[in-house]
Amino acid sequence: MAGRERRVVFGEAVEQYEAARPGYPEALVADVLAFAGPGRPVLEVGAGTGKATTSFAAHGLDLTCLEPDARMADRLAGRFAADPRVSVEVVAFEEWTPARRYGLLFSAQAWHWIDPARSWDLAHAALEPGGSLALFWNAFGVADAALFAALAAVNRRYGTDPSHIPHGAPAESLAGDIEVGGDWPAAQLAGDTRFTDHVNRRYRGRHSYTSAGYLDLLTSISEYRMMPDTARAAALAHVARTIDDHGGTIELAAVTDLFLARTV
Repeated sequence: MAGRERRVVFGEAVEQYEAARPGYPEALVADVLAFAGPGRPVLEVGAGTGKATTSFAAHGLDLTCLEPDARMADRLAGRFAADPRVSVEVVAFEEWTPARRYGLLFSAQAWHWIDPARSWDLAHAALEPGGSLALFWNAFGVADAALFAALAAVNRRYGTDPSHIPHGAPAESLAGDIEVGGDWPAAQLAGDTRFTDHVNRRYRGRHSYTSAGYLDLLTSISEYRMMPDTARAAALAHVARTIDDHGGTIELAAVTDLFLARTV
């Protein structure tokens, strides 16, 4: 297991990723496209199996998708084999040279994997003047307080980082607005005059999983993928038992946080 790069372990669990990972709100897609404007080529960074790609491609976009994991890219390419407007390149953003510039660059749940020393330079180089950048992520909180407390004990037993897993926080932790500080893009771009018109938006939703369905979700997450096989199996089994002991279903409050900006 040693030597694996964390951002390309998702291809080990393509089926679970595809089955259990949630998509993104249609209102977010509409807001991104309204901000970017029509008729310009679009670049997706870290496309995975197409959880966000599908919603954007439905609008008839000229869409180039970058995905560094060949296993994920293969599923993505198969999904859009009949759509000539969507192309898939098996490459990391840091290793890719654009043949043209794009009117919109979006990245769903993937921007944190890009080299932070290069990410903004690469984004600016890929975008046309006046092009739009859209970065978004899902975050979750456990709705049932007793189940959250029980799962927190499981996390402590197996050393899983609460900040990297869907059941790592209670639902009330998502009640407020976006915190525009720390690692949030607006804070990182403060003073960078290449990007302007910053917009921060939060969308709310809810997801429900059986214990088996939730294990599929966890199996697709890097925090679990990086665990040794025996430890991962034990941790997942304990999570499932805990959910079953609390009624067999886990309800997750969800937020999708969006950052928008334009290039100068």
